[in-house]
Amino acid sequence: MDTFMLCPLQSGYGFTPGQNLIEQSLRGGMPRQRLAFVGSVHQVTASVMCATRAERDYFWAFWRKKQRSPESWLWALQTDAYDLEEHECRFMAGSLPSEQQRNGRIVQYSFQVWVKPLHRSAELDNDIVDAWSVGLNPDVAALLERLANESMPNALR
Repeated sequence: MDTFMLCPLQSGYGFTPGQNLIEQSLRGGMPRQRLAFVGSVHQVTASVMCATRAERDYFWAFWRKKQRSPESWLWALQTDAYDLEEHECRFMAGSLPSEQQRNGRIVQYSFQVWVKPLHRSAELDNDIVDAWSVGLNPDVAALLERLANESMPNALR
């Protein structure tokens, strides 16, 4: 996984999380649901802009290489967290790159990739939900924790 992809554009970017549940509709009431998988892959719709001949050559060479030998690469994407994080990605077989926009020699290509989810701690998820449930913004909670654990011990010296 030593290759890299061009930076994704914000315009046209889309993220769909993987579904870890199996659901059965009923005649009445809520559907039955159960956990089926852990770590179902996400889907990302992304676009890249190729402004030079070198960028366009690189994009198509990269895509062809992944067609000849389907393998993952690391790509900094924004999925289920606020920040960009490196994810393991693969091109979707049914999603061919398509030209979305052309402005002279500048071309924008869009495509979809499979994205392996990053591990998210169940404990951290519970802490975030609990903090919001009692009206405590997590940003304020982090400030209070720093105050109690870093500033206060030094104040006693």
